[in-house]
Amino acid sequence: MADWKQAFCNLCYVNCGLEVATEGRKITRVRALWVESTNPANTTADTPRFEAAIRALDLSVVVDGAYTETAQLADYVLPAAAQYEKWETTLFNFEWPRNFFHLRAPLFEPLPGTLPEPEIYARLLRAMGDLPGDDTLAELRALAAADRGKMMERAFQLFAENPKLVPVAAMLLYRTLGPTLPDGAAAAAPLYAGCHQTAMAHTVAVQRALKTTAAPPLLGDVLFEKMLASRSGFVFTAHEYDEIFQLVKHRDGKIHLAVPELLDWLARLDPAGEQDDPAYPFTLVAGQRRMYNANQIFRTPAWRKSDPDGALRIHPDDIAALGGTDGGWMAVSTRTGRIVCRVESDPSMRRGLVALPHGYGQSYPDGKGGRIVDGPRLNLITAHDDCDPIAATPYHKNVAVHLAPVVGAEAKAAEAASARVRAVAAAHASAA
Repeated sequence: MADWKQAFCNLCYVNCGLEVATEGRKITRVRALWVESTNPANTTADTPRFEAAIRALDLSVVVDGAYTETAQLADYVLPAAAQYEKWETTLFNFEWPRNFFHLRAPLFEPLPGTLPEPEIYARLLRAMGDLPGDDTLAELRALAAADRGKMMERAFQLFAENPKLVPVAAMLLYRTLGPTLPDGAAAAAPLYAGCHQTAMAHTVAVQRALKTTAAPPLLGDVLFEKMLASRSGFVFTAHEYDEIFQLVKHRDGKIHLAVPELLDWLARLDPAGEQDDPAYPFTLVAGQRRMYNANQIFRTPAWRKSDPDGALRIHPDDIAALGGTDGGWMAVSTRTGRIVCRVESDPSMRRGLVALPHGYGQSYPDGKGGRIVDGPRLNLITAHDDCDPIAATPYHKNVAVHLAPVVGAEAKAAEAASARVRAVAAAHASAA
């Protein structure tokens, strides 16, 4: 989706029945949502608003290997194979000007009832009638086995005859070239086109990396074969530093630092409009990086060797002033919502500033038919409109909050929930 941010705003605003200033842009009501391998019910600011929006949809589908919070809200869940059960890729440019690519082979067969994503989409497109018929697929498959170049020539003829096939070209390769690849690497077939595009766009860099003088289109096939054979990854382009400015795609060959929308916004900044709200006197860093936290990756709680509760770190003087206790529980509230967090005294924190880690708050099976929630689900308290006005990036590092100690029955319930998380972590750790 070209403008996912606007589409998501449409989903939240329109389905919740709220008005939004569109700055002249047309608002289109979103009636269906398709989510793959992500969990916006946890990762998107203003979780309550997202939950209300997705419930108002006519259709919602989630493709994932885990039963996430978003999956729990969806009309349909299509279970995908796990990372070790399917072909996947890794692309790194940490060693620039040498760039690495890794086609990772599966280690195990998918569990019954699960499928790799390419197979899920191929079956859906077939059921929708958006792929060619069996005879055409068989023709292309035979050409792919004999001569990939002729297969591509025939594919481009089909695209000219039926332009609606262009958007599903990747699935066409999967169903035709895919079955001819060794070791069941059908999912790598769409990368064939990418290899040829790379070879044409960066011919010298590819030749240098592969130590070959082959020219396009043969170079694209050489790159593809190298990718299939390199089970530990390989360098696919090797640039020289004096080639860097050739990679700048602006017509003038320059890097454009001026962003008109940003400059206009900076000129309109008004400090008077940015006064603190006395009802929310603390500033929360909602997303502190710690030793054992990660972005929203579905993991057993046993993975965290410390900080199992994702504690609220706060200066000891602030704990005392609030009447709280180190190791106790604190309610963290905003105008959006409220969560209860473990308290951890931290003298390194500045007074008035508190911190919570990201990557917590996921629902995980407890092994007994129930589920646990491991730590704070941060986006229950973030606001959709407390964000950068241009990119809509939430101000997670600067959230105004109100703090209050939690005691009595609510504290006992929080302690019991924490004990369940620790018990599941201990059981998983002992099993490992």
